[in-house]
Amino acid sequence: MHDLIIIGAGPAGLSAAIYAVRKKLRVLVLAQMVGGQTIDAHLVENYLGVPEILGIELVEKFKEHAKKFDTEIKENISVQKITKGDADIFSIKTNKGDFQAKALIIASGKKYRQLTVSGAMEFEGKGITYCATCDAPLFKDKKVAVIGAGDAGQDAAWQLTQYAEKIYLFNRYQELRGDDVVMQEKLKQHPKIEIIDDAYPVEIKGDKFVQALVYQQNGSADRKEIAVSGIFVEIGSVPVSEYLKDMVELNEKGEIIVNPKTNMASCPGIFAAGDVTDIPHKQMIIAAGEGAKAALSAYEYLK
Repeated sequence: MHDLIIIGAGPAGLSAAIYAVRKKLRVLVLAQMVGGQTIDAHLVENYLGVPEILGIELVEKFKEHAKKFDTEIKENISVQKITKGDADIFSIKTNKGDFQAKALIIASGKKYRQLTVSGAMEFEGKGITYCATCDAPLFKDKKVAVIGAGDAGQDAAWQLTQYAEKIYLFNRYQELRGDDVVMQEKLKQHPKIEIIDDAYPVEIKGDKFVQALVYQQNGSADRKEIAVSGIFVEIGSVPVSEYLKDMVELNEKGEIIVNPKTNMASCPGIFAAGDVTDIPHKQMIIAAGEGAKAALSAYEYLK
């Protein structure tokens, strides 16, 4: 029996773990993978105290910090169901057994939204990828497209400038959006990048591997085709919250609705932090702060 189980080991989950362990709670962290989506971030330039660092290196620092306090972490864990039983004890059913705790912090983040146009499933892993950090080097001197021009798409396009010959950045809006205005200016000025605004993909073509992308402009019936060898998909993400649908109140996006002061969800004893919640502005530094707040609130609840 643990005092607190934290589901997720990204910035929110590990921050919560450090604060909870320092409060002398018996803590267990369950996660698919330590780091969460931070691993996929190429260059992080907006985390306080770290002017510039690779996402994977920042994750290593998170791990080192957690290990300093002997945080117990179990990886490759997929949560299947949560129930609340007698004496308000929570039971967590996973792919690797069951666990129990007096309180929970949900910090399971988000997962990538998949591209659903014609050919997308057929060529997944054959030119279509969801991780620029993982796969950008495979497309050295190739022409590629990035679908989605939010913060994640902009980051992917910037990573690809180190490898690809040409990058087409597809933006469904008339202007680039996102939090990093400095990055947007860099992309607009880079000679390898062509930003295609107000456009969306309709078909992926190829033989054994991707060979072309067909797209349309908003408001036009005309289809255009460009030759590409790779397509990097960055069309947003969805909260990893399906295992909670019978336990807590979710909004229309599937995000956990939390009390902004305490981070408690609608079920007493369940707290949440990070991108899985309805707190606005999905940023690493905000997730870390929310994780700390959730841990302190969970401590007060348990006390």
